[in-house]
Amino acid sequence: MVSVVHLLKTVRLLRLLRLLQKMDRYSQHSTVVLTLLMSMFALLAHWMACIWYVIGKMEIEANTYNWDIGE
Repeated sequence: MVSVVHLLKTVRLLRLLRLLQKMDRYSQHSTVVLTLLMSMFALLAHWMACIWYVIGKMEIEANTYNWDIGE
């Protein structure tokens, strides 16, 4: 099941690349370039947040102690 989900995400990324190739001819327009840069920044920020979440989740599962001061 997980591999199917990853395959679907890969297909979406390939479609994104195809869209970027189509937008290449309009790259001289500043609005398109600005929108593309903002979209790429948002996508990168999302990926970084996902990685940060996975690291935190793995740390919580690996350590038995917690941040409770009242104990």
